[in-house]
This record gives sequence, structure tokens and C-alpha cells, in this order.
Amino acid sequence: MRRATTLGAATVMTLLMLTGCSSGDNAASGRGEAAAPRDADGGGAADGGGAADGGGDAQEEAGTGGLIEPAAFTASVGDIIYTVDLTIRTGNVAESARTAADIAADSGGFVADEQADDHSATLTLRVPSQAHTEIVTKLEDLGEVTDRNRTAEDVTQEVADTKSRIASQRASIERIRALMNKATNLGDIVDIESELAAREADLDALLSRQQELAGLTSLATVTVSLLEKSEDPPQQDDDDTYGGFLSGLGSGWSAFVAAGSVALTIAGALVPFVVLALLVGIPVVVLVRRRRGSGSTPPPETPPAQAPAA
Repeated sequence: MRRATTLGAATVMTLLMLTGCSSGDNAASGRGEAAAPRDADGGGAADGGGAADGGGDAQEEAGTGGLIEPAAFTASVGDIIYTVDLTIRTGNVAESARTAADIAADSGGFVADEQADDHSATLTLRVPSQAHTEIVTKLEDLGEVTDRNRTAEDVTQEVADTKSRIASQRASIERIRALMNKATNLGDIVDIESELAAREADLDALLSRQQELAGLTSLATVTVSLLEKSEDPPQQDDDDTYGGFLSGLGSGWSAFVAAGSVALTIAGALVPFVVLALLVGIPVVVLVRRRRGSGSTPPPETPPAQAPAA
């Protein structure tokens, strides 16, 4: 019985290993199949080029002349995550915030986050990636742009890898379920269920990442910081006012005031201790003097001096 159990467990482990290997082969074959259409397209383009050359030769032989126009290829834009940060000074923050929200809504986007007070507002807009350039241009018209930051992250390879891994993981799960249906030993069933749970968890993680990438690539993130434009710009101090002697005098006065502040702070901190010392020390000194006065003996009286006899 133990030998049969051992053989069954070994068989299950071998099948699981073969399943994992076949998953890798499927992923590789999936990438190969994805590359095959591109090769086929390349071959078709080459054939098309040959046909065009043949047509050109026919034209030259016919005496019509002319040049062969090169084929126009349109580069396909991959999966890109766009992020834009804008800082704009405007005369009316509340009105500009409402306008920015309307621009996002009209373009098919939405306001993901908004934080505002009396003098500033920050809006996080999610807008369609394909139209985010035009949307940013409209937002820049709200006021004076003081800061602009734009980033683009290409995640085309990650999207393709995630899709391929999801397909391989699903095929692997199906094979493990087929093995579990054929298993008869309780120990083998437990091992297969554990492996199945692990692979299903990996599949859930891949699906979650795929959904996250889809959201990031389909909608661009535009963060707009709106600041209130001050009516009167702050007056700049004349450099000559604090130059030379006046600058030194101002620095010396500042140092004097700082030193006086420190001295007053120290004196204020010592006042409570001085008062306490006086309240306790004065009675103690008076009591000590009284005790010394009561404990001392009066000096002996000296007899009066006698007058000498005549």
C-alpha cells in the first residue's frame, strides 16, 4: 500500500512538472505565433514592393516615365501611460476649477480627486489618452502657466507579456483540473488542489494587473494646480537700501536684539528660582542667627580698677 501511494505521488509530481514545462512552451509558442503575422506582413510588403518595381519597369518600357512613390507606413502607437502636471495662476480659482471639470467631462473624462480652499485648488483629471494633448491646451487657457511637466511611459511590452501569461496560466489550470478529475488517491488530490489554488491566485494577480494597465493606458492623468493670482505684485526692495553701511548696521542691530532676547529669556527663567530661594533662605538665615544669639554666654564682668594708695 505504501509503495502504491509513493508511486502515485511521484506520478502526480511528474505530471505537474510536465504541466509547468508545457505552459512555458505555450507562452513561447504564443509569442512565436504573434511574431508570425508580422513576418507574413513583411513578406507581403516585400512582394508588394516587387510588384511595384515591376509596374515601374512596365511604365518605363511604355515610355510614360514617372517615379515610383514609396509606400507610406503608419507607425502604430503602443500602450503608453501619459501623466501631465500643470500649475496655473488664475484670477478666479473657483471658476477655473469648474471650467477644468467641465473640460474633462466634455472630453469623456472625469474628476478623480479635488482639493480646494479659498485661494487654491488641485484637481486630478482622468481624460482619454488620445485626446489629452488638446485637453491640456484648453486647460492652459485658464490662466498663466507657471509650471508644466509631462511624462510618457511605454508599457506595450508589459501588456503583451501579461496577456500571454494569462493565456498560459489558464491553459495550465485546465490541465491541472483534468489531472484532479483522474486522481483517485486522497493524497494526490490534496497535492493537486494545493497546486491548483496557487495557480489560480497567480491568475487573479495577472488579471488585476491587466485591468490596471488597461485603465492607465486608456485614460491619461492630468493634475491641475490652480493658484490665485495676486492683484498687486509684491514690491521688491531696492538693493542699495541695505547695501554697505546700512546692511552692516541692520545686521548688528538684529544680533543685538537677538542677544537681548536670549538674556531676557534666561532672566525670566531664573526669576521663579530666585523668588523661591529668597522665600526659603531668609527665614533660615534669621533662625540660625537667633540660635547663635541665645546659645552664646555673656562675657565675664571685669572688676573696677582700685585706685592706688597715697
